[in-house]
Amino acid sequence: MCRDLVSRCSCQPRPGRSRSDSAALLGTLSASVSGMTLVRIAMLTAMPSLFVPAAAQDAAPATPPEQRAAAPQSPSHLPTLVVTAPRRAARAPSSTTRGGTRTAAPATPAPAAPAGASAGTGGGGLMSTGPGGDGGPGRGQLSTAASAQPAASTTLDAAWISRVPIASYGDLFRPVPGVNISNFGQGAIGYGIALRGFTEAEHGRDVAYAIDGVPINIVSSIHTPNYVDLNTLIPETVRSIEIIRGPFSVEFGDSNLGGSVKIETKRSEPFSTATASGGSFATGRGLLTLSSRGGAWEPYVAWEGYRTEGWRDNSFIDRYNGFNKASTKVGEDGVLSLRVQAYGTDYGAPSYINRDAVLAGTLSPRTAVNGTDGGSRYYENLVANYVAGATDQELSGVLFVSHDLFDRFADFGGGQRWQHDERSTAGGTIRKVWTGALAERLPLQILVGANWRSDSIGTFQGRTVARHLTTPTLSAATEQTNLAGFAQIQVKPAEWLKITGGGRFDQFFYDVTDHLAPLNSTTISPNIPTPKAGVSITPASWLELYGNYGQGFRSIDSVLELIGNPGIKPFRIESEEVGARFKLDRLSVQGDVWTTTSENESFQAAPGLPVTFLGAARREGFDIDTRFAVVRETGTNVALFANYGAVRALLLNSAPSWYVPNVPAYVANVGVDFDIATRGTERLFGSAYVTLVGRKYLTQDGLLTTSPYSRVTGRLNYAFGDGWTAFTQATWYPGDTTSEIAINFGDVVNASSADIYTSPQARLTMLAGLIYRFGGPPAAAPRPTTKMVVP
Repeated sequence: MCRDLVSRCSCQPRPGRSRSDSAALLGTLSASVSGMTLVRIAMLTAMPSLFVPAAAQDAAPATPPEQRAAAPQSPSHLPTLVVTAPRRAARAPSSTTRGGTRTAAPATPAPAAPAGASAGTGGGGLMSTGPGGDGGPGRGQLSTAASAQPAASTTLDAAWISRVPIASYGDLFRPVPGVNISNFGQGAIGYGIALRGFTEAEHGRDVAYAIDGVPINIVSSIHTPNYVDLNTLIPETVRSIEIIRGPFSVEFGDSNLGGSVKIETKRSEPFSTATASGGSFATGRGLLTLSSRGGAWEPYVAWEGYRTEGWRDNSFIDRYNGFNKASTKVGEDGVLSLRVQAYGTDYGAPSYINRDAVLAGTLSPRTAVNGTDGGSRYYENLVANYVAGATDQELSGVLFVSHDLFDRFADFGGGQRWQHDERSTAGGTIRKVWTGALAERLPLQILVGANWRSDSIGTFQGRTVARHLTTPTLSAATEQTNLAGFAQIQVKPAEWLKITGGGRFDQFFYDVTDHLAPLNSTTISPNIPTPKAGVSITPASWLELYGNYGQGFRSIDSVLELIGNPGIKPFRIESEEVGARFKLDRLSVQGDVWTTTSENESFQAAPGLPVTFLGAARREGFDIDTRFAVVRETGTNVALFANYGAVRALLLNSAPSWYVPNVPAYVANVGVDFDIATRGTERLFGSAYVTLVGRKYLTQDGLLTTSPYSRVTGRLNYAFGDGWTAFTQATWYPGDTTSEIAINFGDVVNASSADIYTSPQARLTMLAGLIYRFGGPPAAAPRPTTKMVVP
């Protein structure tokens, strides 16, 4: 297809394209694009009829939790092992209301939420959810949960997500310790998300993400290596998010440098909802969720429409998102979930403007560079998830296929560039967990699994004027496959000691055809092992000590890094970490100290600009994460949280260049979240916090930096007793609005202040809306669980 872009003039984008026809920008490129448009329409129109039988049951009350029979648990046996239930320290069982995912026994019914409460809110206490919460099984337990690994982690659940302000998906992660988020302000492109001192300027490429087991990082992207765009995620569909800081998880391979993010979506709810909201800059959003329980298939459908003009000129976003999921029991204890999603967006992009001119007041911060900049993305997937067996004994698997069409026109000062990426992706994962004891004496858990992913990619880049192609600069086709196996074993030789070891082996296959320079075509097959090891010590029920060593890597980008450089290898890092956590009755504190060494830094100031290699680097830092329950009573909970993460990122053997660019010296959050019963079944709940971000070096010599800046964010919800919930939220930058995104477009060492460009943030953004819950029990409803309710 990309070869056609060069040879056929009909492939050039039309002049003067309006927003309304931007979805058809590349409609004449190939018949396959038109075919996918029909698929999108079919997905969005056919899915309602698929769920009519189950949705018709909305009026019937869900099966009460106390009447549900526990799922039969078939015995699990390891070869040569007698599997018995290992002894565990006395601990309250975790559930989806306690950070998300794991239970060692059949789930205990959760407290009922008052009528009108949005999904996942109310009850449960705030100590267990959000930053600083305990969030699941402890590090002394045998579990695959993130909270049980000998590494710093945070678990978020649906109840916490309902309290925090979310204007876009980046807000899900802003309060999390050690996480740096940047909004590029360039339309519907991926946010910058960074962990452990890796730069957020690379659109989250150094963190590995998965939704329901499907990898989200876009490998060999023309935009930036392993580009991440989570705009496809609807926050209301999220059941849990597990974040592991550092490359310790064996279940994540590619991009697992700063850490990993595992997102799981809801299976069903006993009610449906309708949401309407609006706010600053002509922003409007509508969301309809349809769900029910008790049928042979349990549906969970979420349809979203979104529109904003944006604060800056030419920063509009139009979006539709159709999330369609249905789950059913298979056999005695299995659950099969099928998900179809269709997402599309069309957006403008104001680009980056000179920081000196903005600060001097000679250039409006709302100015757009090129009124024809912007782009579109259309994404469809089909995902099948299967799980059978008791928690931490389960056999699970994922199969997925997707189609992704990405176009972006951007002018970074050297003229407009067109980036085009169309790909089809298929893959899957299978994993099995055994938890038991060796000879009834040595408690242990074994996890084994394998991943497969194949991407067929067509890539094109060229110079354009007002979206008219003038000069092709890249046209390539890539076939990229990743095969991997992983394993982990946890052993408890003593009640207070757990030893964890494991690793992965990833094999890659690249077949790259360069249509413009055939001699650059190449075929390579690199591989990379990444071992992990850790120890957890729990000398008392209130104290956990842990340490780990882990290696991580990022794969090679075929078009930005491999073409012309066939000897390149995957980018490997090594990480060490020690930490402690203690939890008293009302206070929870976690702290860790870590170091990371990378073999080679790949740096790109902005998409479309050259990729440079900075050599080896070392990052070191520490994180502190605390939560204190101020009020913890029946129906009323108020908690304070605070976290601080400091980083120092230095280049090795590169004097006089010392600093890795675009890494903030620290990120801190101080806030409160609350859930308060008012009158009858009505409730007031929400969250407010202040984020403080330290300066970033913009050049390797450290002579140019950003300024420290702060952000204040809050959300207030009021749930009435008749099904209605009203909410309002705001984000305010009290000081500098140019430092969240500041980019050096000059030399990495000898740049001047005039080379620094910015994408200023709006001083104040406000949103407000209403949620109505319909269907389900008239007075109270159980919160979402990880268990099917169907008989």
